[in-house]
Amino acid sequence: KKPKTTPKDAIILLRENVSMLEKRETHLKVKYETEEKNARANVTKNKRAAVLSLKRMRMLREEMERLGGSRMSLEAQVMAIEGANVNLETMKAMKKGTEAMKGIHKDLDIDKVDQTMDDIRDQMDLANEVSEAISRPEMFGVDLDDDELNAELEELEQEELDKQLL
Repeated sequence: KKPKTTPKDAIILLRENVSMLEKRETHLKVKYETEEKNARANVTKNKRAAVLSLKRMRMLREEMERLGGSRMSLEAQVMAIEGANVNLETMKAMKKGTEAMKGIHKDLDIDKVDQTMDDIRDQMDLANEVSEAISRPEMFGVDLDDDELNAELEELEQEELDKQLL
């Protein structure tokens, strides 16, 4: 059985091939430029040599185009593998997240949540009632009626007016 090629191994191999093709293209470009110089130099002196140089230039140009196409195919494959690998890692992370959420929610159900929320509301209502009861100003042991207090206040006001008049 052949061992599976990992995405990392495939990417490394593809990049090495891209590098090799780039070097080959560079080498062919140098040869092309040399043939171009020969063709220019022989255009008036030796037409046969100039034509041969032009033929070699054409072959070199076609080879460089093929290499460029091959390089683009390899680069596209590298990008596709990298994208697929990112997608795979994303899916793995999402799966772990889903498992974590399942672990968190395994002891929860909507009835328990509703019951807890009802309990919280009840306790909040109770806390508000206690707070309101504590904050009411009352005289301990003295039961005061607002109507009685208002009548007493009017009496005091009347006495003050009487004093002022006298």
